[in-house]
Amino acid sequence: MISFLRQLASLRLTLLGMILLAVLAVIGSRDADIGTGITVVPLVILIANLLAAILTNRSFRTQTGLLVFHIGLLLVFVCIGLTLLLRYDGHVEILQGGAFDAGLVETVEQGRWHDNRLGNIELYQGEVRVNYLPGLNRQDTRSMIEYRAASGELRHITVGDTQAANIDGYRFAATFNKGYALLLQWTGADGRELLGAVHMPSFPSFDWKQVTTWTTPAGQDIELELKFDQRVSDDRADWSFGRTDLPFSVHFTPAGEIQRSIRSGESVQLAGGRVNVVDLRVWMAYQIEYLPFLPWMFVAAMLAIIGLTLHFARRVLPASAPLGSRAEEDDYGHIARA
Repeated sequence: MISFLRQLASLRLTLLGMILLAVLAVIGSRDADIGTGITVVPLVILIANLLAAILTNRSFRTQTGLLVFHIGLLLVFVCIGLTLLLRYDGHVEILQGGAFDAGLVETVEQGRWHDNRLGNIELYQGEVRVNYLPGLNRQDTRSMIEYRAASGELRHITVGDTQAANIDGYRFAATFNKGYALLLQWTGADGRELLGAVHMPSFPSFDWKQVTTWTTPAGQDIELELKFDQRVSDDRADWSFGRTDLPFSVHFTPAGEIQRSIRSGESVQLAGGRVNVVDLRVWMAYQIEYLPFLPWMFVAAMLAIIGLTLHFARRVLPASAPLGSRAEEDDYGHIARA
């Protein structure tokens, strides 16, 4: 058993694990289908290698700093591996006045061991304000949300550039991506009524082209264009995104037909029914992350740094003389201790 552990603690295996970790990390970061979860394999190798080294290397028993460093490094690798297996990364757009819908979340990456609990989250989007400096340079973001905590109470929080919402272990962070949405009411030829929102492209990034495609409940493809009466000027110093009382018109262009323009509160007849422009809203995009071992990874890294500091301090700093000793020099320059 000891012989096997010594072979497992080989520095050659350490080098192999490091090289394999670097190669797979690059491959996983460039190929979304593979993902960074593939790096769990070399992490397991490095964890086993470090654990074997701690158990078999006698020098660790006399050099406390070196032992603490390797334990910290071992815990860092363990935290990275667990993070890759349990992590979640996704993004979602939430309509002002609307509720968070887990079915609309676009998953970027999900660990193999992740237990997706997004469907249990109750969250509502409130007012959004994004302030801009001259030249349409974003200054700050203030997005008001309401969510139900584990205790059952509804809590209010303002999410911004430096403030995120932590709900059931998930971190909801506001992104730079936001825009306007048209609240439309559909009345079918059969009398059926539906109310829904169509998200327009990001604003003001694409203020010059607020165009998207919408498929009506009757199955007809419509090109929708949101047209504000006045464009945002780059020279304005007090402009903020979030106002919904702006005068606008909506252009409906069915495939192969002429364009029809209406304003808020008006309706237009389309194939299979009639659509009414009810209101103008805003939508806010959030990045959703689940990284439960990230704080512990920081603690483990600090432990490794402390251990390495102690190890080098012991080797560099001279050993102090024992208490109560006195050094004297004789006529020949020799040191004699009393």
